Amino acid sequence: MRNDSSDGRFTRRRAWQAALPGALLMSALSGGAQGAAFALKEQSAAALGNAFAGATAGAEDISYSFFNPAALAYGTGTEISLVGSLILPQFEYASDNPTAGLPYPGAHHSKSDQGAFVPAAFVARDLGEGLRLGLSVTVPYGLETDYVRRWVGRYDAINTDLLTVDINPALAWRVSPRLALGIGLSAQYADASLSSAVPGAGITPDTDGKIQVEGDDWTYGFNLGLLYEPVAGTRLGLAYRSRISHELSGHARYTPAGLGPVTADPQKVGGTAKLELPETVGLGLHQDIGPRWSVMADATWTRWSRFDELRIRFADDIALATDPVTGLPISAISESVDEYSWQDTWFLAVGASYRVNERWTLRGGLAHDESPVSTCCRTPRIPDDDRTWVTVGATFQPSDRTRLDLGYAYIRLKDADIVLNGESALPEISGGYESSVQILTASFNHRF
Repeated sequence: MRNDSSDGRFTRRRAWQAALPGALLMSALSGGAQGAAFALKEQSAAALGNAFAGATAGAEDISYSFFNPAALAYGTGTEISLVGSLILPQFEYASDNPTAGLPYPGAHHSKSDQGAFVPAAFVARDLGEGLRLGLSVTVPYGLETDYVRRWVGRYDAINTDLLTVDINPALAWRVSPRLALGIGLSAQYADASLSSAVPGAGITPDTDGKIQVEGDDWTYGFNLGLLYEPVAGTRLGLAYRSRISHELSGHARYTPAGLGPVTADPQKVGGTAKLELPETVGLGLHQDIGPRWSVMADATWTRWSRFDELRIRFADDIALATDPVTGLPISAISESVDEYSWQDTWFLAVGASYRVNERWTLRGGLAHDESPVSTCCRTPRIPDDDRTWVTVGATFQPSDRTRLDLGYAYIRLKDADIVLNGESALPEISGGYESSVQILTASFNHRF
Protein backbone atom coordinates (compact mmCIF):
# COMPACT_ATOMS: atom_id res chain seq x y z
CA MET A 1 0.00 0.00 0.00
CA ARG A 2 1.29 3.44 -0.85
CA ASN A 3 -0.03 6.97 -0.68
CA ASP A 4 2.51 9.24 -2.35
CA SER A 5 1.47 12.86 -2.75
CA SER A 6 4.58 13.62 -4.77
CA ASP A 7 3.36 11.74 -7.86
CA GLY A 8 -0.34 11.69 -7.07
CA ARG A 9 -0.57 7.91 -7.41
CA PHE A 10 -2.51 5.64 -5.07
CA THR A 11 -2.01 1.85 -5.23
CA ARG A 12 -4.22 -0.86 -3.71
CA ARG A 13 -6.66 0.51 -1.16
CA ARG A 14 -7.23 1.92 2.25
CA ALA A 15 -10.64 1.27 3.71
CA TRP A 16 -11.85 4.83 3.23
CA GLN A 17 -10.68 4.92 -0.41
CA ALA A 18 -12.01 1.51 -1.46
CA ALA A 19 -15.31 2.97 -2.59
CA LEU A 20 -13.78 4.85 -5.53
CA PRO A 21 -13.12 1.83 -7.76
CA GLY A 22 -16.01 -0.05 -6.23
CA ALA A 23 -18.39 2.53 -7.64
CA LEU A 24 -17.47 1.81 -11.21
CA LEU A 25 -17.07 -1.89 -10.64
CA MET A 26 -20.85 -1.73 -10.20
CA SER A 27 -21.18 -5.07 -8.49
CA ALA A 28 -22.85 -6.38 -5.37
CA LEU A 29 -25.05 -9.19 -4.24
CA SER A 30 -28.38 -7.63 -3.39
CA GLY A 31 -31.00 -5.57 -5.11
CA GLY A 32 -31.04 -7.43 -8.40
CA ALA A 33 -27.77 -9.10 -9.33
CA GLN A 34 -28.77 -12.75 -9.21
CA GLY A 35 -26.34 -14.47 -11.54
CA ALA A 36 -22.81 -14.93 -10.21
CA ALA A 37 -21.17 -11.60 -9.32
CA PHE A 38 -23.55 -9.04 -10.85
CA ALA A 39 -25.12 -10.70 -13.89
CA LEU A 40 -28.88 -10.84 -14.42
CA LYS A 41 -30.16 -14.00 -16.11
CA GLU A 42 -33.87 -13.26 -15.65
CA GLN A 43 -34.79 -12.60 -19.27
CA SER A 44 -37.26 -15.45 -19.87
CA ALA A 45 -39.98 -16.85 -17.60
CA ALA A 46 -40.01 -20.22 -19.35
CA ALA A 47 -36.23 -20.56 -19.10
CA LEU A 48 -36.31 -19.60 -15.42
CA GLY A 49 -38.82 -22.39 -14.76
CA ASN A 50 -36.17 -24.85 -15.94
CA ALA A 51 -33.34 -23.07 -14.01
CA PHE A 52 -32.05 -21.96 -17.45
CA ALA A 53 -31.24 -25.58 -18.27
CA GLY A 54 -31.30 -25.87 -22.04
CA ALA A 55 -31.64 -22.10 -22.44
CA THR A 56 -28.85 -22.12 -25.04
CA ALA A 57 -30.77 -24.82 -26.96
CA GLY A 58 -34.25 -23.50 -26.23
CA ALA A 59 -36.73 -22.19 -28.79
CA GLU A 60 -40.03 -22.13 -26.90
CA ASP A 61 -40.42 -18.39 -27.58
CA ILE A 62 -38.34 -15.44 -28.78
CA SER A 63 -37.15 -14.55 -25.25
CA TYR A 64 -34.67 -17.44 -25.66
CA SER A 65 -32.86 -15.27 -28.21
CA PHE A 66 -31.16 -13.55 -25.23
CA PHE A 67 -29.25 -16.79 -24.65
CA ASN A 68 -28.88 -17.74 -28.33
CA PRO A 69 -29.85 -15.45 -31.24
CA ALA A 70 -30.45 -18.50 -33.45
CA ALA A 71 -33.63 -19.17 -31.43
CA LEU A 72 -35.33 -16.43 -33.47
CA ALA A 73 -35.35 -18.75 -36.48
CA TYR A 74 -37.85 -21.09 -34.83
CA GLY A 75 -40.68 -18.56 -34.76
CA THR A 76 -43.13 -17.53 -37.46
CA GLY A 77 -44.87 -14.30 -38.34
CA THR A 78 -44.55 -11.26 -36.09
CA GLU A 79 -44.06 -12.06 -32.40
CA ILE A 80 -43.68 -10.12 -29.19
CA SER A 81 -42.59 -11.22 -25.73
CA LEU A 82 -42.88 -9.02 -22.64
CA VAL A 83 -41.08 -10.22 -19.52
CA GLY A 84 -41.05 -8.90 -15.96
CA SER A 85 -39.13 -10.25 -12.96
CA LEU A 86 -39.64 -9.41 -9.31
CA ILE A 87 -36.40 -10.10 -7.43
CA LEU A 88 -36.56 -10.33 -3.64
CA PRO A 89 -33.12 -10.71 -2.06
CA GLN A 90 -32.43 -11.18 1.63
CA PHE A 91 -28.94 -10.75 2.98
CA GLU A 92 -27.65 -10.27 6.48
CA TYR A 93 -24.19 -9.30 7.74
CA ALA A 94 -22.94 -9.91 11.28
CA SER A 95 -19.49 -9.34 12.82
CA ASP A 96 -17.64 -12.32 14.30
CA ASN A 97 -15.52 -10.10 16.57
CA PRO A 98 -17.63 -7.05 17.48
CA THR A 99 -15.34 -6.09 20.37
CA ALA A 100 -12.57 -5.42 17.83
CA GLY A 101 -14.59 -2.48 16.63
CA LEU A 102 -14.93 -0.69 19.97
CA PRO A 103 -12.49 2.03 18.88
CA TYR A 104 -14.27 2.00 15.53
CA PRO A 105 -17.93 2.73 16.40
CA GLY A 106 -20.72 1.47 14.23
CA ALA A 107 -23.42 -1.14 13.83
CA HIS A 108 -22.03 -4.68 13.71
CA HIS A 109 -25.15 -6.05 12.12
CA SER A 110 -26.79 -5.04 8.85
CA LYS A 111 -29.46 -6.62 6.70
CA SER A 112 -31.42 -5.78 3.59
CA ASP A 113 -34.53 -7.04 1.81
CA GLN A 114 -34.83 -4.37 -0.86
CA GLY A 115 -36.52 -5.76 -3.95
CA ALA A 116 -36.10 -4.91 -7.61
CA PHE A 117 -38.15 -5.18 -10.80
CA VAL A 118 -36.33 -6.21 -13.98
CA PRO A 119 -38.14 -5.81 -17.34
CA ALA A 120 -37.30 -7.22 -20.78
CA ALA A 121 -38.97 -6.97 -24.19
CA PHE A 122 -38.50 -8.89 -27.45
CA VAL A 123 -39.99 -8.57 -30.94
CA ALA A 124 -39.34 -10.54 -34.14
CA ARG A 125 -40.71 -10.78 -37.67
CA ASP A 126 -40.14 -12.75 -40.87
CA LEU A 127 -37.97 -11.35 -43.66
CA GLY A 128 -38.45 -14.25 -46.05
CA GLU A 129 -36.05 -16.92 -47.36
CA GLY A 130 -35.64 -18.41 -43.87
CA LEU A 131 -34.51 -15.08 -42.38
CA ARG A 132 -35.98 -13.49 -39.25
CA LEU A 133 -35.16 -10.15 -37.67
CA GLY A 134 -35.38 -9.60 -33.93
CA LEU A 135 -34.91 -6.80 -31.44
CA SER A 136 -34.56 -7.07 -27.67
CA VAL A 137 -34.25 -4.58 -24.84
CA THR A 138 -32.89 -6.18 -21.67
CA VAL A 139 -31.13 -5.41 -18.39
CA PRO A 140 -28.15 -7.80 -18.30
CA TYR A 141 -26.49 -6.24 -15.21
CA GLY A 142 -28.03 -4.28 -12.38
CA LEU A 143 -28.17 -3.72 -8.63
CA GLU A 144 -29.09 -1.46 -5.78
CA THR A 145 -27.42 -2.09 -2.41
CA ASP A 146 -27.97 -0.08 0.76
CA TYR A 147 -26.37 -0.45 4.16
CA VAL A 148 -27.24 1.59 7.23
CA ARG A 149 -25.08 4.71 7.35
CA ARG A 150 -23.51 3.86 10.72
CA TRP A 151 -22.47 0.26 10.07
CA VAL A 152 -18.85 -0.81 10.62
CA GLY A 153 -18.23 -1.33 6.91
CA ARG A 154 -19.31 2.18 5.95
CA TYR A 155 -15.78 3.10 4.80
CA ASP A 156 -16.04 0.32 2.22
CA ALA A 157 -19.64 0.78 1.12
CA ILE A 158 -22.93 2.44 1.99
CA ASN A 159 -24.89 2.65 -1.25
CA THR A 160 -24.33 1.26 -4.74
CA ASP A 161 -26.63 1.71 -7.74
CA LEU A 162 -26.24 0.27 -11.21
CA LEU A 163 -28.37 0.38 -14.33
CA THR A 164 -27.50 -1.24 -17.65
CA VAL A 165 -29.75 -1.29 -20.70
CA ASP A 166 -28.87 -3.51 -23.65
CA ILE A 167 -30.47 -2.91 -27.07
CA ASN A 168 -29.82 -5.93 -29.27
CA PRO A 169 -30.96 -6.20 -32.90
CA ALA A 170 -30.39 -9.73 -34.20
CA LEU A 171 -30.71 -11.71 -37.42
CA ALA A 172 -31.38 -15.46 -37.62
CA TRP A 173 -31.22 -17.74 -40.65
CA ARG A 174 -32.85 -21.18 -40.90
CA VAL A 175 -30.16 -22.72 -43.11
CA SER A 176 -31.97 -26.07 -43.22
CA PRO A 177 -34.59 -27.91 -41.16
CA ARG A 178 -31.75 -29.07 -38.92
CA LEU A 179 -29.56 -25.96 -38.64
CA ALA A 180 -30.17 -22.35 -37.64
CA LEU A 181 -27.62 -19.57 -37.23
CA GLY A 182 -27.92 -16.22 -35.46
CA ILE A 183 -25.97 -13.01 -34.98
CA GLY A 184 -26.71 -9.92 -32.87
CA LEU A 185 -25.25 -6.52 -32.06
CA SER A 186 -25.45 -5.09 -28.54
CA ALA A 187 -25.62 -1.35 -27.89
CA GLN A 188 -25.25 -1.11 -24.13
CA TYR A 189 -25.69 1.80 -21.74
CA ALA A 190 -24.27 1.65 -18.21
CA ASP A 191 -24.83 4.11 -15.38
CA ALA A 192 -23.42 3.70 -11.87
CA SER A 193 -23.23 5.66 -8.64
CA LEU A 194 -21.97 4.89 -5.15
CA SER A 195 -21.37 6.44 -1.78
CA SER A 196 -19.22 5.56 1.22
CA ALA A 197 -17.97 7.20 4.40
CA VAL A 198 -14.57 8.82 4.97
CA PRO A 199 -13.17 8.72 8.55
CA GLY A 200 -12.51 11.95 10.37
CA ALA A 201 -11.06 12.62 13.80
CA GLY A 202 -12.18 9.95 16.26
CA ILE A 203 -13.35 7.63 13.48
CA THR A 204 -17.01 7.94 14.45
CA PRO A 205 -20.14 8.18 12.28
CA ASP A 206 -20.74 11.71 13.57
CA THR A 207 -17.42 13.01 12.20
CA ASP A 208 -17.29 10.95 8.99
CA GLY A 209 -16.90 12.57 5.63
CA LYS A 210 -18.39 11.19 2.44
CA ILE A 211 -17.29 10.28 -1.06
CA GLN A 212 -19.59 9.65 -4.01
CA VAL A 213 -18.68 8.59 -7.54
CA GLU A 214 -20.90 8.59 -10.63
CA GLY A 215 -20.20 7.52 -14.20
CA ASP A 216 -21.92 6.36 -17.39
CA ASP A 217 -21.15 5.21 -20.92
CA TRP A 218 -22.51 3.77 -24.18
CA THR A 219 -20.57 1.01 -25.92
CA TYR A 220 -21.02 -2.04 -28.17
CA GLY A 221 -20.59 -5.80 -28.38
CA PHE A 222 -21.96 -8.75 -30.33
CA ASN A 223 -23.38 -12.25 -29.89
CA LEU A 224 -23.42 -15.37 -32.07
CA GLY A 225 -25.28 -18.66 -31.92
CA LEU A 226 -26.32 -21.85 -33.65
CA LEU A 227 -28.99 -24.49 -33.09
CA TYR A 228 -28.57 -27.96 -34.56
CA GLU A 229 -30.99 -30.90 -34.60
CA PRO A 230 -29.06 -34.09 -35.42
CA VAL A 231 -32.27 -36.16 -35.09
CA ALA A 232 -35.90 -35.32 -34.46
CA GLY A 233 -36.47 -34.41 -30.81
CA THR A 234 -32.82 -33.57 -30.07
CA ARG A 235 -31.60 -29.99 -30.23
CA LEU A 236 -28.10 -28.73 -29.46
CA GLY A 237 -27.23 -25.07 -28.93
CA LEU A 238 -23.95 -23.18 -28.89
CA ALA A 239 -23.76 -19.44 -28.20
CA TYR A 240 -21.12 -16.77 -27.65
CA ARG A 241 -21.61 -13.30 -26.18
CA SER A 242 -18.65 -10.97 -26.54
CA ARG A 243 -17.05 -8.95 -23.80
CA ILE A 244 -18.12 -5.31 -23.60
CA SER A 245 -15.58 -2.66 -22.70
CA HIS A 246 -17.03 0.45 -21.06
CA GLU A 247 -15.04 3.68 -20.75
CA LEU A 248 -17.11 5.23 -17.98
CA SER A 249 -16.87 8.96 -17.49
CA GLY A 250 -18.34 11.09 -14.74
CA HIS A 251 -17.25 12.75 -11.54
CA ALA A 252 -16.23 12.15 -7.93
CA ARG A 253 -17.49 14.35 -5.10
CA TYR A 254 -15.48 14.35 -1.86
CA THR A 255 -17.05 15.92 1.22
CA PRO A 256 -14.42 16.29 3.97
CA ALA A 257 -14.87 14.76 7.40
CA GLY A 258 -16.32 16.85 10.17
CA LEU A 259 -13.06 17.30 12.06
CA GLY A 260 -9.37 17.18 11.18
CA PRO A 261 -7.01 18.85 8.67
CA VAL A 262 -9.23 18.67 5.59
CA THR A 263 -10.59 21.19 3.13
CA ALA A 264 -13.69 23.10 4.13
CA ASP A 265 -15.76 22.66 0.98
CA PRO A 266 -16.71 19.61 -1.10
CA GLN A 267 -14.48 18.84 -4.06
CA LYS A 268 -15.89 17.71 -7.40
CA VAL A 269 -13.57 16.41 -10.11
CA GLY A 270 -14.07 14.57 -13.37
CA GLY A 271 -12.80 11.06 -13.94
CA THR A 272 -12.76 8.04 -16.25
CA ALA A 273 -12.53 4.30 -15.72
CA LYS A 274 -12.41 1.28 -17.99
CA LEU A 275 -14.85 -1.50 -17.11
CA GLU A 276 -14.61 -4.91 -18.80
CA LEU A 277 -17.81 -6.96 -18.83
CA PRO A 278 -16.89 -10.60 -19.51
CA GLU A 279 -17.58 -12.77 -22.52
CA THR A 280 -19.64 -15.95 -22.13
CA VAL A 281 -19.86 -19.27 -23.96
CA GLY A 282 -22.95 -21.44 -23.55
CA LEU A 283 -23.64 -25.03 -24.56
CA GLY A 284 -27.15 -26.45 -24.24
CA LEU A 285 -29.13 -29.64 -24.88
CA HIS A 286 -32.89 -30.06 -25.25
CA GLN A 287 -34.16 -33.64 -25.57
CA ASP A 288 -37.78 -34.72 -26.06
CA ILE A 289 -38.73 -38.01 -24.42
CA GLY A 290 -42.02 -39.10 -25.87
CA PRO A 291 -44.95 -36.73 -26.47
CA ARG A 292 -45.08 -35.33 -22.91
CA TRP A 293 -41.61 -35.16 -21.38
CA SER A 294 -38.55 -33.11 -22.26
CA VAL A 295 -35.24 -32.93 -20.40
CA MET A 296 -32.55 -30.31 -20.81
CA ALA A 297 -29.10 -29.30 -19.61
CA ASP A 298 -26.90 -26.26 -19.93
CA ALA A 299 -23.33 -25.21 -19.20
CA THR A 300 -22.22 -21.56 -19.43
CA TRP A 301 -18.64 -20.39 -18.99
CA THR A 302 -18.00 -16.76 -18.03
CA ARG A 303 -14.58 -15.15 -18.23
CA TRP A 304 -14.68 -13.18 -14.97
CA SER A 305 -10.87 -13.36 -14.76
CA ARG A 306 -10.82 -10.18 -16.85
CA PHE A 307 -11.31 -8.36 -13.55
CA ASP A 308 -7.65 -8.16 -12.62
CA GLU A 309 -7.90 -4.48 -11.71
CA LEU A 310 -10.08 -1.43 -12.00
CA ARG A 311 -8.31 1.87 -12.49
CA ILE A 312 -9.88 5.32 -12.15
CA ARG A 313 -8.07 8.41 -13.42
CA PHE A 314 -9.15 11.80 -12.09
CA ALA A 315 -9.05 14.95 -14.20
CA ASP A 316 -7.66 16.85 -11.19
CA ASP A 317 -6.08 15.79 -7.92
CA ILE A 318 -8.40 15.06 -5.02
CA ALA A 319 -6.95 16.69 -1.91
CA LEU A 320 -7.52 14.22 0.91
CA ALA A 321 -5.99 16.57 3.47
CA THR A 322 -4.67 20.13 3.43
CA ASP A 323 -2.42 22.22 5.62
CA PRO A 324 -4.72 24.26 7.92
CA VAL A 325 -2.35 27.25 7.68
CA THR A 326 -1.34 27.38 4.02
CA GLY A 327 -4.36 25.58 2.59
CA LEU A 328 -2.05 23.53 0.35
CA PRO A 329 -2.64 19.78 -0.12
CA ILE A 330 -0.78 17.51 2.29
CA SER A 331 -2.08 14.35 0.63
CA ALA A 332 -3.72 14.06 -2.77
CA ILE A 333 -4.50 11.41 -5.36
CA SER A 334 -4.95 11.59 -9.12
CA GLU A 335 -5.47 7.88 -9.74
CA SER A 336 -7.05 4.98 -7.89
CA VAL A 337 -6.33 1.31 -8.54
CA ASP A 338 -8.26 -1.62 -7.08
CA GLU A 339 -6.93 -5.13 -7.67
CA TYR A 340 -9.08 -8.26 -7.92
CA SER A 341 -8.30 -11.95 -8.17
CA TRP A 342 -11.49 -13.14 -9.80
CA GLN A 343 -11.80 -16.54 -11.43
CA ASP A 344 -13.60 -17.83 -14.49
CA THR A 345 -16.87 -19.54 -13.59
CA TRP A 346 -19.34 -22.19 -14.73
CA PHE A 347 -23.12 -22.16 -14.51
CA LEU A 348 -24.42 -25.76 -14.69
CA ALA A 349 -28.12 -26.60 -14.86
CA VAL A 350 -30.48 -29.53 -15.46
CA GLY A 351 -34.23 -29.39 -15.91
CA ALA A 352 -37.37 -31.11 -17.16
CA SER A 353 -40.75 -30.14 -18.65
CA TYR A 354 -44.02 -32.07 -18.62
CA ARG A 355 -46.79 -31.29 -21.11
CA VAL A 356 -50.01 -31.94 -19.21
CA ASN A 357 -52.15 -31.26 -22.28
CA GLU A 358 -52.28 -28.90 -25.25
CA ARG A 359 -52.71 -25.88 -22.96
CA TRP A 360 -50.53 -26.58 -19.92
CA THR A 361 -46.83 -27.35 -19.43
CA LEU A 362 -45.10 -27.74 -16.06
CA ARG A 363 -41.39 -27.06 -15.52
CA GLY A 364 -38.65 -27.61 -12.96
CA GLY A 365 -34.91 -27.28 -12.67
CA LEU A 366 -31.75 -27.25 -10.54
CA ALA A 367 -28.58 -25.23 -11.09
CA HIS A 368 -25.16 -24.66 -9.54
CA ASP A 369 -23.80 -21.15 -10.07
CA GLU A 370 -20.13 -20.58 -9.30
CA SER A 371 -18.97 -17.25 -7.92
CA PRO A 372 -15.79 -15.60 -9.25
CA VAL A 373 -15.11 -14.05 -5.83
CA SER A 374 -12.81 -15.70 -3.30
CA THR A 375 -12.63 -14.95 0.43
CA CYS A 376 -9.38 -13.02 0.04
CA CYS A 377 -10.98 -10.47 -2.30
CA ARG A 378 -14.55 -10.25 -1.04
CA THR A 379 -15.83 -6.74 -0.28
CA PRO A 380 -19.18 -5.42 1.00
CA ARG A 381 -19.91 -4.35 -2.58
CA ILE A 382 -19.43 -7.94 -3.76
CA PRO A 383 -20.37 -10.24 -0.84
CA ASP A 384 -20.79 -13.05 -3.34
CA ASP A 385 -20.38 -16.83 -3.09
CA ASP A 386 -21.50 -19.99 -4.88
CA ARG A 387 -25.25 -20.39 -5.15
CA THR A 388 -27.78 -23.17 -5.73
CA TRP A 389 -30.96 -22.59 -7.76
CA VAL A 390 -34.22 -24.54 -7.30
CA THR A 391 -36.94 -23.52 -9.75
CA VAL A 392 -40.47 -24.39 -10.88
CA GLY A 393 -42.65 -22.95 -13.60
CA ALA A 394 -45.74 -23.33 -15.74
CA THR A 395 -46.92 -22.37 -19.22
CA PHE A 396 -50.54 -21.75 -20.17
CA GLN A 397 -51.46 -21.41 -23.83
CA PRO A 398 -55.04 -20.09 -24.13
CA SER A 399 -54.80 -20.00 -27.94
CA ASP A 400 -52.44 -20.91 -30.74
CA ARG A 401 -51.20 -17.33 -30.83
CA THR A 402 -50.92 -16.45 -27.13
CA ARG A 403 -48.83 -17.95 -24.36
CA LEU A 404 -48.41 -17.04 -20.70
CA ASP A 405 -45.41 -18.19 -18.64
CA LEU A 406 -44.67 -18.05 -14.94
CA GLY A 407 -41.43 -19.07 -13.23
CA TYR A 408 -40.28 -19.09 -9.60
CA ALA A 409 -36.75 -19.54 -8.24
CA TYR A 410 -35.32 -19.91 -4.77
CA ILE A 411 -31.58 -19.27 -4.63
CA ARG A 412 -29.46 -20.16 -1.63
CA LEU A 413 -25.96 -18.72 -1.36
CA LYS A 414 -23.14 -20.23 0.65
CA ASP A 415 -22.35 -18.28 3.78
CA ALA A 416 -19.68 -15.76 2.76
CA ASP A 417 -16.85 -14.80 5.12
CA ILE A 418 -15.41 -11.30 4.89
CA VAL A 419 -12.70 -9.22 6.56
CA LEU A 420 -13.24 -5.47 6.76
CA ASN A 421 -10.27 -3.08 6.80
CA GLY A 422 -7.81 -5.95 6.45
CA GLU A 423 -5.24 -3.74 4.69
CA SER A 424 -5.64 -0.47 6.54
CA ALA A 425 -4.72 1.17 9.82
CA LEU A 426 -8.33 0.86 11.00
CA PRO A 427 -9.28 -2.03 13.32
CA GLU A 428 -9.78 -5.28 11.44
CA ILE A 429 -13.26 -6.77 11.77
CA SER A 430 -14.25 -10.20 10.49
CA GLY A 431 -17.79 -11.24 9.76
CA GLY A 432 -20.01 -13.06 7.36
CA TYR A 433 -23.12 -12.92 5.17
CA GLU A 434 -26.16 -15.19 5.09
CA SER A 435 -28.06 -14.65 1.86
CA SER A 436 -30.92 -15.97 -0.22
CA VAL A 437 -33.00 -14.72 -3.16
CA GLN A 438 -36.50 -15.36 -4.44
CA ILE A 439 -37.45 -14.54 -8.03
CA LEU A 440 -40.86 -14.47 -9.68
CA THR A 441 -40.87 -13.99 -13.45
CA ALA A 442 -43.89 -13.71 -15.74
CA SER A 443 -44.12 -13.26 -19.51
CA PHE A 444 -46.72 -12.58 -22.19
CA ASN A 445 -46.01 -13.96 -25.67
CA HIS A 446 -48.15 -13.28 -28.71
CA ARG A 447 -47.90 -14.00 -32.42
CA PHE A 448 -49.75 -11.72 -34.83
